[in-house]
Amino acid sequence: MKSLSFVTKSLFGIVALFMLVGVWVSPAAAQTPERDYNRLEYGLKRSLIRLDVLEDRLDNVASAADLVEEIIQDQNDAGKDTTALEEALADFRNAIAEAQGKYDEAAQVLADKAGFDEDGEVTDPEQARDTLESANRAFQDANQALRTARQDLRQAIRDYRQSNRTN
Repeated sequence: MKSLSFVTKSLFGIVALFMLVGVWVSPAAAQTPERDYNRLEYGLKRSLIRLDVLEDRLDNVASAADLVEEIIQDQNDAGKDTTALEEALADFRNAIAEAQGKYDEAAQVLADKAGFDEDGEVTDPEQARDTLESANRAFQDANQALRTARQDLRQAIRDYRQSNRTN
């Protein structure tokens, strides 16, 4: 079999070079890949779930405060001094109001969805991050207020029980 002629080899080389250059400069290769914002979109969904959980928690602690109020009333009817419990309950209700304010703040931030469209897809990544950070900060503040107030109320109830124990 004869070897390929010089002209045929040159022709194949030129065609290969054009194909290589064509791929290198093709419009598809020149475009920057579209960024994937799945984490931010998932963060929005997660924040909306956290908002629902916080709403349920606020309802539960309000019910618990009502129950403690009934217990205090029963103890007052029995002629016992419940001043410390009443003060702790008042502080607890103030913390619930503070947490409710933080809940409202988070709800407003998530309702506005700055950086997201109506379907929850990212339109502006910086605004989307700010939205999620603001909501997260509000969640943390609300949870911290409730946690601290719950601990203080429980301690007041323990102290009251300890001081009113009959031997």
